[in-house]
Amino acid sequence: MDALATILLRRAGAVALPAPAAAPPADGDAWVANLEADLAATGWLLDAAIRQRFVLLDPVTRMRWAEFVCAVTTELVGADREHVPLFRRFPDTPADTDRLYVERLIVHLLQTDAAPCILCGAEGRVHPLDPCGHLVCAGCFDADAYTACPICGRRLTAGNSYLPLVAEAAPSASSTAPPVRLRRLTLDSSPTSTAVRLRDDLVRRPAALGEADLADLRTLVAATAPDRLDWLPAVVPARETLAVVIAEALHRTALTAAQERVLAEAAARWGTATDVARALWVYSGGDPGLVLPRRRRDNPPSEEYRPVDEPAVTVGMPRVRALPRPLRRTVLTFLGSLGPVTAAEDMARHPTVWKRLAERLHPYERVTAYPDAAVAFAALRGTGAPGGGALGTAMVAAAERAPERLILSWHADGTVSVRVRTFAALVERAVAEGDAADAAALLVQRPGDLWRRLDHLLRLAGDDPDAQRIVLDAARQVAPRVSPTVLADAAAALTGRDATVAVVEAVEVAADASMAEAAGAVAAGHVGAVGAVLGRALGLRIRRPASPAPARGAAPGEPRRTFFPKGDVVRTWSAPERRRRLPADAIAEIRAGVDAELVDRAGGLDRFDVAVLDVALGRVPAPRRERAGSAQLTGWPRGSVRRLPDLDVLRLFLHWTDGEKFRVDLDLSCAFYDRDWTPRGHCDYTRLRFKGRAAIHSGDLTSAPPPLGATEFLDLDRAALLTAGIEWAVPVVFSYNDVPFEALDAAFAGFSLPERGGRRFDPARVVQRFNLRGDSRSLAPLVLNLRTGEVMWIDASLSTAGYGHNVGGYGARLGRLAADLWEHFCAATRPTLLDLAAWHASARADRIVVAHADGTTTPVQVGGGAETVAAVRAAATRVAGDGVSPRPQVAKTFVATVDQDRLAALLDGEVADGSAALLLDGSAGAPWTPVSAADLAAGLVPL
Repeated sequence: MDALATILLRRAGAVALPAPAAAPPADGDAWVANLEADLAATGWLLDAAIRQRFVLLDPVTRMRWAEFVCAVTTELVGADREHVPLFRRFPDTPADTDRLYVERLIVHLLQTDAAPCILCGAEGRVHPLDPCGHLVCAGCFDADAYTACPICGRRLTAGNSYLPLVAEAAPSASSTAPPVRLRRLTLDSSPTSTAVRLRDDLVRRPAALGEADLADLRTLVAATAPDRLDWLPAVVPARETLAVVIAEALHRTALTAAQERVLAEAAARWGTATDVARALWVYSGGDPGLVLPRRRRDNPPSEEYRPVDEPAVTVGMPRVRALPRPLRRTVLTFLGSLGPVTAAEDMARHPTVWKRLAERLHPYERVTAYPDAAVAFAALRGTGAPGGGALGTAMVAAAERAPERLILSWHADGTVSVRVRTFAALVERAVAEGDAADAAALLVQRPGDLWRRLDHLLRLAGDDPDAQRIVLDAARQVAPRVSPTVLADAAAALTGRDATVAVVEAVEVAADASMAEAAGAVAAGHVGAVGAVLGRALGLRIRRPASPAPARGAAPGEPRRTFFPKGDVVRTWSAPERRRRLPADAIAEIRAGVDAELVDRAGGLDRFDVAVLDVALGRVPAPRRERAGSAQLTGWPRGSVRRLPDLDVLRLFLHWTDGEKFRVDLDLSCAFYDRDWTPRGHCDYTRLRFKGRAAIHSGDLTSAPPPLGATEFLDLDRAALLTAGIEWAVPVVFSYNDVPFEALDAAFAGFSLPERGGRRFDPARVVQRFNLRGDSRSLAPLVLNLRTGEVMWIDASLSTAGYGHNVGGYGARLGRLAADLWEHFCAATRPTLLDLAAWHASARADRIVVAHADGTTTPVQVGGGAETVAAVRAAATRVAGDGVSPRPQVAKTFVATVDQDRLAALLDGEVADGSAALLLDGSAGAPWTPVSAADLAAGLVPL
């Protein structure tokens, strides 16, 4: 089948089967029953319509489509690969791991060819293995126990006589556990309409799309509107998405008459120079977020251990392709229309990208035709030009038009150059002067930046009520022009800021010190708002004394802030909390204003008779930074907390294959911490067992030649870990030989809930599966609270450098990362799915019911917008409701809950057509219309 059919099945659970056969086969029902059994093994069911269509297909057609459906569904959970760990009998790995390590080391160092076995003394039983060359005794290292070299863990070449062909042992008992989740396949009568709907849903999302979503969008656009842009909505909220669509259209219309039309449509949709840069960068195969590959450090740690025949693998910088002349003309014309100040300032945000693009745009070839564009590039590159030449004349003319923003510099050789004073510099000057009113007045011109800096502006206003009012009025004035994500993030980030506890640094000052000396001591330690004002009043210019670099971040339990730098993967860092508190009334005004604004935006959408909101979604952050997330089976937002069912063992798994020209050695590990996040040990390839059977590793595979690849498992026994005093478990995947995940052909990981004595890899019991991606060599996917059985999805990377990464060298940093993120996401400083659902319910439902975990409900009075949202939040804090409210019968319903089981518990009656369901895990079947968090957020985008 084609790529479009795969996307429809994977994203919508829809299959467009061909028409029935003229003479249906007699064995149709029996054959479909076997197909249903195969699909149930991976957690899929056939609905009545598609089942009947399969019954009516001819044998050849039905087999072809069944193979396709099974291939896609098995790939989603990772069952399309053979999962063969190093130790065949896993989880019965060797109990004496220290002895095994010593024996491997002795053989590696001392065993010689044609000599008796150095361990047992047997003769004629030692043979070299291919390709590693290790000399292994078949008596000491039982071939039935291994699937690779027992000394180094490398896969062996085909035909090697050491390893027998052994099938995986059959489970000791037949499976009795149900699949973790069941999803339904439906018959698609109009695949083109489904493709258009999926395409438009992706384009309407307000946040940048992830790598997998962008790949699907490219396929959907190619199948529905490959050579035009007129299908796009009036507003495409995510500029990165727009760049991908424009770049695809430019590729499809290259060297055709249609490209002029596409260029005109693209220029009409560009708003900034960065929009242009994104489109051209994607056109050349780059990242739409303009995130560049990280530079490799010189002489990184442990690099001397890298094998000489394995050079470092890095992610290369995209090479800008040749740009057709019509495209160059359109770009330069658009840049000129922005004016040299605006264009130059925007270019300065991404200087490396623009300097590479300039090599293909040739902005100085026709300065007289595009003078302002040429001046912008001259400011970016610091170009000096003769004052009487075309470029020099253009720079002088531009500086005369904007003398406050463009600064000319005349040089002794008669040349002239220009630089731009950026808008950010003007804002920072107002901030440095402590003038919140001026800063807010400037930022009104850039509404998104104003809301992102709202906390800072309120701190700058201090206790001045006039300055506070100016800031609050400015925020209210521009709110209708700000994206829902920025509004929601800014408002939620103020939660608890009226009770912030700052870390206080002690500063020693002599009792007889002068005021100037006291100010100097404060400045040398920490310059707060008072210290800065004091220093300026005294005219001090104080240089901070050199001091040792502080420890990374704040310690767990210490008040701290967590930051998420921009990048292709999520990395975090923390710093001690030093901000002053904000007024409670200002926080309440901002939150109420955001609620009112977003409720008002949702008011024009379809209405519902009743909305049922599950309080469990209050612990699930709304999706954010999806572009930096891993493609995953469940779609959990980063920071979401899920409670696992009662279990004996949680099984982690990792699978990968080598690259075409390089070996890949990935390692699955898990670090363990006590209640206070003190490291208590780990389980990985260096420690195959932790506390007996509390954690068991399947062995270290160090190569993964395709097609078999390599698989590692790691079992966590919750009860045994708790007995050992472990409260937190943090799994992590490392690239031992420093190959970035971005360079891998196939690599994924996940976890399952296996049956005791069941299959090593049971696709029906897979809870989560995710791809390894990005310019990263490590990934911590989740944090497990062993005491409560809760899992938080964090999908975060550690910064690494050098060769030989393993959890032993990163245990403290990994614990700090996990502790920071657990506290950050549990602090209610992020908008949640409950907030998102409440904004829609308050605007679109005639009646709202809040459902509690114990089955009780709390009705919420509808009306008032912000007041209704506040009432929903208040009801969600209650442990139980007033009673069980009558469930709606044949009503148009909007429900937001965690999964299908909870949906059935909340609503077991009939619902009317047009009813919609937001599920965190899985998708609602008929008669529900499934909606995602991204769909709801798209409905809040300002028009």
